[in-house]
Amino acid sequence: QSFIVRVTILMMGAVLGGFISRNNLSAIQKIINSEARYQNLVHRLPEMLFMLDKRGVFLWANMTVYSLLGVPATVVVKRRLRDFLCEPDSLKLDKGITRGTYEIKDQNGDRKFVDLVLQPVTQRDADNRTETVWEGIMTDITDRELAISRREEMVARLFEYKKIESMSTLASGMAHDFNNILQTVSDISSMVAVKTAEEETKKRMTLISDTLLDAKFLISELMTLGKNRPVNYKSIHVQQFFDMVVPLFSDQIGANYQVALKLPAEPLYIKGDIDYLKRIVQNLFINARDAMPGNGKITLEGFIETKDELHKVVVLRFSDTGCGIPADITEKIFEPFFTTKKPGKGTGLGLALVRQIINLHGGQVFVENTSTRGTTFRIELPYLGPPAPNEEDTATIMKVRINSTILLLDDDAKIRDILKFFLREFKYTVCEASTLGEGATQLTAHRDDCRLLIMDWKLGEDDPIKVIKSLRAINPELIIIVISGYPAKKKSIEEMNIYQWITKPYDKNQLDFEIQRALHRIPK
Repeated sequence: QSFIVRVTILMMGAVLGGFISRNNLSAIQKIINSEARYQNLVHRLPEMLFMLDKRGVFLWANMTVYSLLGVPATVVVKRRLRDFLCEPDSLKLDKGITRGTYEIKDQNGDRKFVDLVLQPVTQRDADNRTETVWEGIMTDITDRELAISRREEMVARLFEYKKIESMSTLASGMAHDFNNILQTVSDISSMVAVKTAEEETKKRMTLISDTLLDAKFLISELMTLGKNRPVNYKSIHVQQFFDMVVPLFSDQIGANYQVALKLPAEPLYIKGDIDYLKRIVQNLFINARDAMPGNGKITLEGFIETKDELHKVVVLRFSDTGCGIPADITEKIFEPFFTTKKPGKGTGLGLALVRQIINLHGGQVFVENTSTRGTTFRIELPYLGPPAPNEEDTATIMKVRINSTILLLDDDAKIRDILKFFLREFKYTVCEASTLGEGATQLTAHRDDCRLLIMDWKLGEDDPIKVIKSLRAINPELIIIVISGYPAKKKSIEEMNIYQWITKPYDKNQLDFEIQRALHRIPK
């Protein structure tokens, strides 16, 4: 009987044990599956999860470590987090939570920005002793930081443009009256030079004229930064241009500086504004002189370069033997108001103006090379090709002169008197007016022989657009030349068919040439 009881107990124990084992196996399988899903989830997270010991050495990391640090999770263990930071000392492990944005350098040397959070936790080691470790999460925010950087750069550029716009607006506001003053002084000095027989007086008047030209360009530096196009766009023979301007600017920088020209026999043609191109050469000559205190050599080289089958450029190289430009500022030197010169020695507009003018001509300028042995600026301008046979020839135009009656319309009596003097010196017949009403009366009286109107753009209370329309109603073929202290207004020039817009102060010979070109009806 006792045997039966024992067997029964064993059988019941076996059945019960089997039942419990089956339940344990199911529970264990669920735990294993849950752990696998957890591990899979952790390793697939876009954020890098990791653990550091108290020295900042990796104890564990999920697989995202490879995309962030370029190191597999199994290899990163025993390496320090600080080894990946661009500024290792910026990370401090203290008792509290550490948060911040850091720049890291991965295994390949690529730089990234990350958000980092570290939190201390306490756990027990293998000997059941408590120790502090750090659980962390690292998120790649490189795209966000680059976007912020670009935005800040755009804001900085916008600020620079606003400064330029403000300066340009200020200059334009002052330009008309100030240029009228310059023009008056220039005209009077020219009149004195014509009438005087004293050579010393002639030289002094020439000096005044040269000084006024510098004053003109000082204003134009600010005004040109806001322009959309050159004022007087025409075909330029590059060799003839440099033959004219190089001796002039060579004299300005002094006899201690050598200037070498290396230009091909083949004519080089570009299209542009000759006055502003002069300013480019002057700025580069002055910069070269400043880079070579005492003496040195400037080399100007020109040639045609083929970019592709349909695209050729005229390349101009300006080289000096100066001290060179630091590599980290070769682009900054073209920014408005940036200068390395001492206070009072530079406005920071010279090279900004050079780049702006080159851009207006469809070209580009940059520092080709620089070292302690000198600097080379490279200018590329679209190659124009030989001019058409019927294009203007200055010598021919001035040889076959055409006389005409000219209506002079300006509300400033001083300006009219001086301009009238010059026009009569060139054998033109002049009738004058100060208002639209007077101008209409004069034009009606000289309807048959008055072909050309010279007018200021600021005419007291009279609207210049209304003036032009009213006078064209009397003579639809009337040629109009505007002489103004204001910069050229492209829209008005096109809409009102203005033949030429000359900005004060101007040279009387230039005015005479433009009148003759207009009377010959040669396109600009």
